[in-house]
Amino acid sequence: MELLVDIGNTAIKFALSDNKKLIPFLIIPSQNILTEKYLFDKLEMAILAIGKSLKDFHLLCLSSVRPMWDNLFRQLAQDMQWSFYQVKVNLTVPENFLAVPNPRNVGADILVGAYAAVQNYQKDNCIIVNMGTATTITLVKQKQLIGTIIMPGLETSAIALFNNAQLLQEFEYTLEKDKYIGQNTKEAINLGLVNGHGYAVKSLVEQIQQQIPDLTVILTGGNSRYFQTFFSTYHRDETLIFKGLLALLVDNKVIK
Repeated sequence: MELLVDIGNTAIKFALSDNKKLIPFLIIPSQNILTEKYLFDKLEMAILAIGKSLKDFHLLCLSSVRPMWDNLFRQLAQDMQWSFYQVKVNLTVPENFLAVPNPRNVGADILVGAYAAVQNYQKDNCIIVNMGTATTITLVKQKQLIGTIIMPGLETSAIALFNNAQLLQEFEYTLEKDKYIGQNTKEAINLGLVNGHGYAVKSLVEQIQQQIPDLTVILTGGNSRYFQTFFSTYHRDETLIFKGLLALLVDNKVIK
């Protein structure tokens, strides 16, 4: 079995691959990780909870946008005598996949998501909307990553709003489905924060679609849960990054 790890800006996500069957099993918010021991105790307990053991794995595959955590997982693989593969280190995409001026600057999450979209959806042209700490809108044209748009993510915007507007109290925000104007503070913030974020993404996607018709749009990332009904024509795929890691392992001839 392979252990797949996705280190984002605000959380670390884990999945296992058993004969290419993906099983996501753990998400740890970064703010909860106080020590290395805490991290690996949580990992080991989660693996045991699904009836597996660390000894069942032979390989760790990592996608990371937080270099501060990378060595911990490299060391874990070494201690367990697993093979270790990391995107942009010893796990690469075909040279012509990145049609951008500075391929080295493309984030691992953007790269893996785009690669997963091409390999799993079998589409020449697609848009990947990844809603995390940042919301990214990435364009794949003729099976090449052409570029991306980066904007503050929903929760990032919420934190900025509540931290800087003294009279606004934080609450569990949500999409307002049947409102066009707020009649209390909660509705007003929901419309501006959640609906506003959705309309911003939708407008940017439509702008791209005007230039390139027949685009498949794939939605992923932790904050995508707020927008399942809003983006009714988008394909929501919560395991997109893990699918990308698996595809890279196969295409790099690490696994069959």
